[in-house]
Amino acid sequence: MERHDLYREHLTLKDIAIQTGALFLSAYRELNARKLFWVALALNALVVGAIAAIGIDEVGISVFGYRLGMPGVNTKLFPDGALHKLIIDFVGVGFWLSWLSTILALLSTASMFPDLATGGVDTLLSRPVGRGRLLLTKFATGLLFTALQVTVFAFLAFLVLGIRGGAWEFGIFVVVPLMVIFFSYLFAVQAVVGLITRSPIASVIVALLFWIFIFLIHAGEQFTLHGRTYSRLEIAAIEQKIETLQTETAKSGLVAMVESQRADADNWWLAHTVFFSIKTLVPKTTETAALVSRALAVSANIGSEEDDAQDDTEARRQRGFFRSQFFNERKLKAAIEEEMSHRPVWWVVGTSFAFECVVLVVGVWYFRRRDF
Repeated sequence: MERHDLYREHLTLKDIAIQTGALFLSAYRELNARKLFWVALALNALVVGAIAAIGIDEVGISVFGYRLGMPGVNTKLFPDGALHKLIIDFVGVGFWLSWLSTILALLSTASMFPDLATGGVDTLLSRPVGRGRLLLTKFATGLLFTALQVTVFAFLAFLVLGIRGGAWEFGIFVVVPLMVIFFSYLFAVQAVVGLITRSPIASVIVALLFWIFIFLIHAGEQFTLHGRTYSRLEIAAIEQKIETLQTETAKSGLVAMVESQRADADNWWLAHTVFFSIKTLVPKTTETAALVSRALAVSANIGSEEDDAQDDTEARRQRGFFRSQFFNERKLKAAIEEEMSHRPVWWVVGTSFAFECVVLVVGVWYFRRRDF
């Protein structure tokens, strides 16, 4: 029996590349046919356009050319495009890309894997494509929605920073891989749940609930980190105060406070260790998005000289849960920011990617065992 000229005993790298390219092209055409894709694209342009409407010079700040009555807000306070960097980071990345755009992407890709499990796989499996590679390629094509959307956002934001802010910041393009990675954490969970339940609605709900769980773990870790850092600074400040006192009577009350604070410090350390351990095992969406701030060198600690002068006088009138009469709130905030800045990228992205790989391995195992 003669074999066709196109028959392959084993697929070559060229064959695999052609198959993968065809799957990506099919995924792009599928996205292109969805109205939600174009709605999200238009919203990207709208968000960046709103940021572009804001202007700042040595006189003050304006919106669509109309001056706003905000004394002191000028290029002296926000030099080298710092204002537009802050807005892009907090509004564009922190609110739009990290929340609304991600939800739109989850909704748009929700039917991909349920369709694969309810009949859409027949045509694909009739081709010489292994199930494992088919699932992973389908997953990669699902990331196209976020990749294309964020690329448009990054390009427009780059133009805004250059034209309106006077800073041609190529670091803004790091938002593309970071936000694709950010979305892939949630998309992996949605894909596997959709494959198992065959329900787009269930896959979206579980992915959103998992996202809420991640946020709660992050909030708990941050709260206990504040408590642990507060106790450390409080003990150090009280001990420093004790050294300045002359009489034992005056010192005795502070010594008792130190002992009480040390007991609290042990509890805070234990609570933070528990939350931090759980956080290490799950994706870190907040920290992944925050890596954009590092790339743009964005700092929210912009204040006036008047604020610095009032800092010491208002140290005893602090707001919030963690209050101290021995050190000011700014010192606590600086200590927390230093702690967060020392968390390496490999921990943020590497451990999150490890969780994603485990989820995808489960999905591949389930997909290969299914009968179609």
